[in-house]
Amino acid sequence: MTRTKRERRRWSRSTKVLVAVGASVVVAWAAVVALTLLGAYRHDRSGLGALAVVRARLSASSVTGTGMSRQLTAAESQFVDAHRALVSWWMAPLSVVPVLGRQLQSVTDLSGASATIASTGASFVNEVHAVLDAPHAAGPERVAALRRLSTAAGAAARVLDRVSTGPSGGLVAPLAAKRDQLVSQLEDARGRLARAAVAAGAAATILEGPQTYLVLASNNAEMRAGSGAFLEVGTATMSGGSVHLGQMLPAGSLFLPKGAVTLTGDLARNWGWLAPNQEWRNLGVTPQFDVTAELAARMWKARTGQQVDGVVSLDVVGLQHLLEATGPVSAGGVTVSASNALSYLLHGQYAGLTDNATPGASSRQDALGALASATLHELEGGSLDLRTLATAMSAAAEGRHLMVWSRAPAAEAAWRATGVSGELGPRSLDVAVINRGGNKLDPYLGVGVSMTTRPAGASTDVTLRVTLHNTTPPGQSQFIAGPYPGLAASYGEYVGLLAVNVPARATHRRVSGGLAEVVDAAEGPTWLLVSSVDVLPGRSTTLEVRFELPGRHGTVHVVPSARVPPEVWHVPGRSFRDSLPQSVSW
Repeated sequence: MTRTKRERRRWSRSTKVLVAVGASVVVAWAAVVALTLLGAYRHDRSGLGALAVVRARLSASSVTGTGMSRQLTAAESQFVDAHRALVSWWMAPLSVVPVLGRQLQSVTDLSGASATIASTGASFVNEVHAVLDAPHAAGPERVAALRRLSTAAGAAARVLDRVSTGPSGGLVAPLAAKRDQLVSQLEDARGRLARAAVAAGAAATILEGPQTYLVLASNNAEMRAGSGAFLEVGTATMSGGSVHLGQMLPAGSLFLPKGAVTLTGDLARNWGWLAPNQEWRNLGVTPQFDVTAELAARMWKARTGQQVDGVVSLDVVGLQHLLEATGPVSAGGVTVSASNALSYLLHGQYAGLTDNATPGASSRQDALGALASATLHELEGGSLDLRTLATAMSAAAEGRHLMVWSRAPAAEAAWRATGVSGELGPRSLDVAVINRGGNKLDPYLGVGVSMTTRPAGASTDVTLRVTLHNTTPPGQSQFIAGPYPGLAASYGEYVGLLAVNVPARATHRRVSGGLAEVVDAAEGPTWLLVSSVDVLPGRSTTLEVRFELPGRHGTVHVVPSARVPPEVWHVPGRSFRDSLPQSVSW
């Protein structure tokens, strides 16, 4: 055998060995890559699971508690482990593969972004805890705490502004969906933090003062649209971080003469017949608190000559939430706590009263104002638990039990951003039952709403079946169950209005089942439909509201009614009580 042939054979054997070794290396590398990707996937999935838990439990109580910080820290750890694995040197060869490389880059960027989001959230929550644990006995210390929260929220929002979520195009469908979900969550987090920064800063400025706010105390035993009737009115002054609530006056004693305050726009066209610019107890006929509050400020100036910086509305449920932070308070010989506030303020204070038999008795003073003043006095105390207070105020604001309007544009923008302004939007859907009987029967009126949708060509037909059930028991005082003097009604008869605000783009609007349609017109960014209703004790009635919205798919935002008990909604796929804002999509 020649030397050349021997060399060829050796070369062939060497090549086979090299190929075998190379193949083994490739297989080993592929196995490492597969295990790395599997491990990264598991870490990402665990991290996303932790973030989902955080998102599902997102509230003031969860932010001020210790559980959210642990969840966010756990999520950060998982995402960091995933990101480290994906940027390891043995993953580098995949980055040059045209299609696969883009998918790897996307997963890597999303893991890094998720880790930053979780880390930023954990740092912000820890800062919140530090603020709440700091001394806050005096007014200036509370102003400083609010400013510190504003700074922390703003800083966290700026960090999230710089987060990159990687390439958006050329991704496989599952990865694209995950990226879209993360982008949506990132935008939500940025928005929440930015709004928190603005709101905390605005609250600090107002509390630092000096400022004066008009206070409207409303009772849910006699409902208007999105709030109870404003039965007491007074002012609160803020200075140096402290708040002083002055004397609360019966709304019935503040009636204004005709022409003292001008009524314009939608309010004049839709509700001028109820004279809300004269009768304070008719102010809440529209759920647009920003409109109601501005009118109330003008009415107060016309009545007293005093111009206020803003308006606050607090109802029975809002006071109950605040009592959770203060504990029991006493006023007028009555002690009220979070456990009995509703029963006393909705019913107990009126039991046995027959004032409605006497004209002019509507000026009697409600107990809500005195108890609110006593509660505020407790809130000024140094031993207050700020965590409990934050939770209480958040719950009150979400259900429209606490609403705020400010004359200053910057402060009003803050209230709108945080959802405490009580304004409506173009997709708002609000179902209200307005009490016109001069009684306190609303706790006995059950309200149920069944919503269905069906295609109607290129549009969607929406139907609301609103059922009212009057459960007024016998033996109630005349002040509670009527009849009101001069009103042609019997004991326990609920005389009222069904007022429904539907999205601005609604067409073919109609109401059936009521006594008479009163209004079908624009109201702010919505359309308003109003029909009169009359429900005897032990009876039910159902009204049907129908309208069309453009498109085969859409979303409406259900506005809390602030009723006690809440309205019960049945929508496609689920049911809920309207204690909180809800979105319904189809």
